[in-house]
Amino acid sequence: MRLLTYYTPTHAEMCRRFVLSRAWAFSEVRSLEYPQTCPTGAFKQEGWNRCMDDKLDAILRLPADGEPTLYVDADVVLMPGVCQWAENHIRGMAFDEIAYSDDVVQWCAGVMLFRPTTKTLRWWELVADMSRLLDQPDQDVIHALRANAKRLPVPMSVLPADRVCNWATIGNRTPWQGEPIEVPPSCVAWHANWCIGVDAKMDMLERVSKRETRQAAAPSP
Repeated sequence: MRLLTYYTPTHAEMCRRFVLSRAWAFSEVRSLEYPQTCPTGAFKQEGWNRCMDDKLDAILRLPADGEPTLYVDADVVLMPGVCQWAENHIRGMAFDEIAYSDDVVQWCAGVMLFRPTTKTLRWWELVADMSRLLDQPDQDVIHALRANAKRLPVPMSVLPADRVCNWATIGNRTPWQGEPIEVPPSCVAWHANWCIGVDAKMDMLERVSKRETRQAAAPSP
């Protein structure tokens, strides 16, 4: 099982602490650093779309080798058992299927499970081209294609929200403002979306990682 992530300087420490230092059991870890095209590193501020283009570039650098791959953004905290759970989950997926995390209002490209194949990489090329043509970030392009395309070129699905979690999947619909976080014991990856700003994300991920050590045992695959 391969783990893929990328980061810019604003998110380097975040990625190191909550992704790379917790990448237990993965046989391969790919981590790419890109220039700081979004000065603040904050959601949809100046340069944000360029930063999302870098994510697509990182994915498109993968070989079409069919290796099961878990992609995570830098603002994700990995929990015990994540690699084993991903290995088990992808066995039940079609070979060219892409599974996205659940952002509640749309599919989320912050955590994705797939195999890089000719077909899935062609999909990411399409998303990258559309993103640049429309000047929209990857996730908005995926949502638009899902809503308007008569058919999608590869099977797509959503990862279970009790395994890949975020502030919205536990019942919230407004950005996190420092409230207590009830992390599901079954959670194997927590994405700090619905949370704006690098400092706020660091705070959220720190709290989630501590709750994991206090109350959540590693779930069975």
